[in-house]
Amino acid sequence: MKIGIYINKKKQKLPLVLDVIFELFSMEKNEIIFLNHHNFIEKKYKIDIDQFQTSDSTDYDILIAIGGDGTIMSAIRNQFHLNKPIIGIHVGNLGFLAESDLNDCRSALKQIQDNNYQTQLRSVFNVSIDDKDYIAINDIVIDRGESGRIIRLNVYDRESNVNTYEGDGLIISTANGSTGYSLSAGGPIISPDLNLFTLTPICSHSLMTRSIVLSQESKLSVRFPEGQDKGKLTIDGQTTLDLRDNMNIDIEISKKKVTFILLKESNYYKKLKNKMGWYNPRND
Repeated sequence: MKIGIYINKKKQKLPLVLDVIFELFSMEKNEIIFLNHHNFIEKKYKIDIDQFQTSDSTDYDILIAIGGDGTIMSAIRNQFHLNKPIIGIHVGNLGFLAESDLNDCRSALKQIQDNNYQTQLRSVFNVSIDDKDYIAINDIVIDRGESGRIIRLNVYDRESNVNTYEGDGLIISTANGSTGYSLSAGGPIISPDLNLFTLTPICSHSLMTRSIVLSQESKLSVRFPEGQDKGKLTIDGQTTLDLRDNMNIDIEISKKKVTFILLKESNYYKKLKNKMGWYNPRND
């Protein structure tokens, strides 16, 4: 078993997880491949990665992202072309995408070591912006940026007009991203293994405009009226582009999925209750 490690070096509790990894897996036996921040690892642990990391950086079995949700999405984007199963170990704040945290990371890593886990396929978006391609794991947010004016945009599904949105913006979310910004804006919670689009307006100028869920067959296009040259487009909170009135944005669900690792004790409803702070005194 070889593991590929993708880290957020800014997380204070990161070394606690790395210590467990070094206990269970061996650099000498070429079981650990570090995918980023080599200088940090070498200085922190006083090792020469080039001496031990003899395998090609693509030669690993499981992708382990250590950090928060942003780290997990960065790891997926960075390694998407390799199609490796991924597990996130949460050492950040909310960590909804993570399957493990600091308290149970030893058990999680042992299950991985023993091949004792399940997998779940989750959809991502292929995003084409003026013929440049991106992937979105959670969402695409189109908003008015620093402008004080409302933004206006038209959304089409295979040339049919879905709606014209006016307000602070629009969130186009994967099922996996339904518990992110879309939820904060009033969107539904959706099981992450479903293949669909959710369109959630941000502070819509129309009281009747609500979230809409579209099928995996949809192919969305976003167009802007002439003169709409203010605003931002953000992918997964990490890639930001300025809007232009002649910008062409096309979105579809990728045929290629992301494989998330689920541990034996994984329970989606329990995760919702814990992460969302749901409380029912009748269950006490």
